[in-house]
Order: sequence, then structure tokens, then C-alpha cells
Amino acid sequence: MISYLRVKNFALIDELNIEFEEGLNVITGETGAGKSIIIEAINVILGSAPNSNLIKSSADFLEVEALFNLEQISKRQLNEIQQYDDISSDGQLIIRRQLHRRKKNKCWVNNHLVSLSVLQEIGNYLIDLHGQHSHQSLLDQGSHIDFIDNLGGAAFLQKRAELSKKYSQWQSKTSLLNNLLKSRAENLSKRDYLLFQLREIDNARLKDKEDEDLENKINIIRNTVKIKEIMEMASLALYEGGDEGESSIRDAFVRIISYFNSIANLDKSIEQIKDQLVDMQFKVEDVADQIVEYKDRIDFDSQQLQEFESRLDLINHLKKKYGTDLNDILIYKDTLQKQIDSIEDDQEKIEILQNEIEENEKILAELSQDLSRQRELIAERLEKDIVKELNELSMKNCKFIIQITQKEDKAGVKIKDKLYRISSRGIDKVEFFIASNAGEKEKPLADIISGGEVSRIMLGLKSILSKADEIPTMIFDEIDSGVGARLGEVIATKLANISSNHQVIAVTHLPQIACKAHRHLYINKCVEKNKTTIQLKSLNGNEQLDEIARMIDGEQYGAISLEHAREMLYGKEALKNGKQE
Repeated sequence: MISYLRVKNFALIDELNIEFEEGLNVITGETGAGKSIIIEAINVILGSAPNSNLIKSSADFLEVEALFNLEQISKRQLNEIQQYDDISSDGQLIIRRQLHRRKKNKCWVNNHLVSLSVLQEIGNYLIDLHGQHSHQSLLDQGSHIDFIDNLGGAAFLQKRAELSKKYSQWQSKTSLLNNLLKSRAENLSKRDYLLFQLREIDNARLKDKEDEDLENKINIIRNTVKIKEIMEMASLALYEGGDEGESSIRDAFVRIISYFNSIANLDKSIEQIKDQLVDMQFKVEDVADQIVEYKDRIDFDSQQLQEFESRLDLINHLKKKYGTDLNDILIYKDTLQKQIDSIEDDQEKIEILQNEIEENEKILAELSQDLSRQRELIAERLEKDIVKELNELSMKNCKFIIQITQKEDKAGVKIKDKLYRISSRGIDKVEFFIASNAGEKEKPLADIISGGEVSRIMLGLKSILSKADEIPTMIFDEIDSGVGARLGEVIATKLANISSNHQVIAVTHLPQIACKAHRHLYINKCVEKNKTTIQLKSLNGNEQLDEIARMIDGEQYGAISLEHAREMLYGKEALKNGKQE
């Protein structure tokens, strides 16, 4: 609940300090006195859109600060608030917000700077504001299912908590499964690619220095004609001789040796020279034989050249992909095999996880269906109760419908051969619909645009749902606008009933509501030194009595109005017993 509010440089307010109590707090005052300014200040604390027009004309910024006691807040809501950097402490929350004309606006929660979005999230757990403002939880379709569920009682909420736990497990396992499937697909793809590379190298059947040998063979084949020409010329010169009777080198050796034979016995030195000439003749003959053999062996073979070139192209292609030389390619081949051996196949893990998820989904389906059946029963009762409440609030032709639907989803949980979208609350989507007048088509509660109508419908709904509503503070801004005395008494009674479970703050012009207040705040506008300001005062005793009399009969109220005010404030029996205050 909100226990303290400080407002500075806000509209006509210089500085105002307000204390609120548990139960029903009412704010009254003359028309135009600025009652709704207090509600607007609370709205700023809750994160309303920045509006520099709210800043007092003589100031550069406005500041609103509020103290919230968290004793009455639910454990779930407290956990939600504490997720924001553990900003709650000692069961209290201090929120402060500044709006500047020229500088950036700032928000603090327990002296921690926070963003506006965080402030708005926290505000949703603290106050429900009804009137011409935005903090209306019943207009948020996402909260409708919580209202239904909170009316289901402890056993229902325990079952929903069990579903929420199973849902978290299902989400976690499903996410893990998806990651494993993705990882396995990536691993298999990688493995296939590595195997392709390995097979490509294996199929080439590479040999050490094969590329060098091929280059040499290709070079020879490409130069066969030139080689043969030179070999033929060398063969003629060394052994066969020319076509025109030219002698060969061998013939010259034979002739010279025969000359030396005739003089070899004359000197041993000549004998030695002759022997050397004979050796040279044999060498020439041997070389000539090699030339003839080589010449006869080589031939221009275009098919063989194509085979050699294709093979060399393959080797060069592998070099570009896997290494600069054959040795690098063979090293890379060993690396590929090691990588392939290291890749794990998670198929077994996947199958185990799939079985666990399947079992988990069976439990989720069972719990979801059970909750859905109970929600239908709760909704049926609630529709009747709310129509009754709205009748009491002079909305006699109102129709109220609670729509519970499910949506199919391929990524959902299987129930009766269909897949349904699921959340931590089950498979249901709950939405409130209303038709305010006879003959009108029902429309979503969020589509209601009349402020007074919204407030009255909210009061009827809150009268039924207040015990199930986790938000500790409810604010009603001029909920009694345009209503008469009889309906005013009904509204007052309902507000008083709601205040037994929640803190209620109501801006009102009805004395019936003011008489039910646990704390009565009076606001008025005054002019001092040609300066208009707003003042606030807590009323008790005769001051409260005078204000109620004014609310009954205007500024010119008299003794009869005061007597009527006493009766309303204290009751007839109290007056008979002489209790005046």
C-alpha cells in the first residue's frame, strides 16, 4: 500500500505531503479545487507518459516521491519486483520521479536509477487506478486469466503451480533438444564435408614426388620431335656417317687406330696412346648404341600426354585446396581423419531427451485440461455474480461474458490429436467481454471508452474479484460521477467492502462515500499574495462533519444539513446515544 506521497512543483502545488492509511481514503473538495491532481501525481509515480505541462510555471522541474509498504503484497509479486536488481528492502519501496523542462527525466526506486519501463512494470504490481487513467489491470486481457485462477482457491493454485513447474522443465528440455538437434545436424554436415575431403585425397592415390615425375614426362613428350632430330644427327655423326659418304667419328677412330697399330711396337708410349684411342672408340660405340636405343624408344603419344596432364591437373587442384605440396596434402589427410574420429553423434542423448519430453507433455496435457475444466466452472459462476453486481450499480441490461479459448500451435503440446499453444498457465486464453446496453454486441472490456462506465464496471468487478486481486492499492477517480443518492449509497458500500481487503483511494463528491472513509482528505485552492496554491488537510470530528454537510447542501449549508451529516456519519443509533463524534 502507498503510505506517503510528496509532490513538488506539480501544477499549482509548491510542495505537498500526504499520508494515506489502510482501508478507505477519500479525497474531497470543491469543483475545480484540484482533487484529481493528486491522482495525476500518483500516475506520474506509476510511469505515465512525460508531460512538461504538469511542471509548475515558475519551476524547471517537478518531483513526485512515494513510500510503499510491501507487507500486503503477495510473494509472487514481491519476487517479480525483486528481479529488478533486488531493489526492494525492509518491506518498503521508495519511488521518486523527476520531470524536467530541458534535462532528461529521471526515475529512482530505493535510490537506484531505473528506466521508465522498469518503473512502469513495478507500478503494475502496486496500484490499480480506475478513472480517466491507464493503470487498470482489468483492461489488460493478459491479467484476466489470473483473476479467474485466483478465485479457484488454494487447490487450484497449487495445481497451476505444478503445471508452471512442469512447463519450465518442458521448456528447458525442449530448448536443450532443439540445441542438440541443431548441433547434431551441424556435426553431421561437418562430418560429411570432412569425409568428402578425405575421400577426394584417398581416391587420388598420391605418390611421393609424383608431380615432379609427371612434369618431367610431359616435358619430354612435348619435345619429342626436337629430341629425335638431335638424336638422329648425333647417331649419324658418331656411328653411321653422312649421306654423301662422310665418315663418322667411329670410322675416324678405326682409321686412326690402324695407323697407330703400324707404329705401336716402336715405343711403349705410342702403345699407350693407341690403347686410349681404342677405349674412346668403345665409348663412342656405347654412346651411339644408347642414342639409337633412346631414339627408338621415345615416340609422341598424344593420349599418354593427355593422361599425364590430367593427372598433374588433379594434383595441382588438390594442392590449391589442401596444401602447397604433396607432403602437406598427406599431412592434412591425417588431420582430417583425426577430426572425423573426434566428432560425437548425440543420437542416443536425443532419443533419451525426446522420451522425457513426451512424458512431460502427457503430464502438461492432463494438468492443462483439468485447469481448463475448472476455469469453465469458475467463469460460469463469475458471469452471474458480476451481472448481479452491475444490476445493483444501475446497469440493468448489462451482459458479461468470459471467453475461454485455446489456440492450435505446431510447437505446442498434443491434446486429443491436436497441438495447442501452452504457457505456464496452461492452454487457455481468457478474456472478458461486456455489452453495456440491451441489443449491443459484446465487446472486449479493453474497448470500453466511457470513463464513468469503465469505473462503474470496474467497481462491480472489483466487488467480486477483490479477494482474488493481488494488487494491494486501488484508486477510483470520480467513480460516482453523474450518480444519484441511492446509487451513491450502493457505490459507497461496495467501496467500503473492497477496502476490507485492499487499500482504496477515492476522489469523490458524494457524502455517502466520504462517510465511509477511514481517512478523509480535503483539498482546496486558495490565493495568497496574488498566487494560487493548493492545500490539503486531513479532516476529523467537526471539520469532517462540516465538509459532509457542504457536500450535501453546498456552501450555504445549515443546521438541517449538519443533522443529516451527523446521521450519515455516525448513524441514527449513535445519535440517540448522544455520540456526536
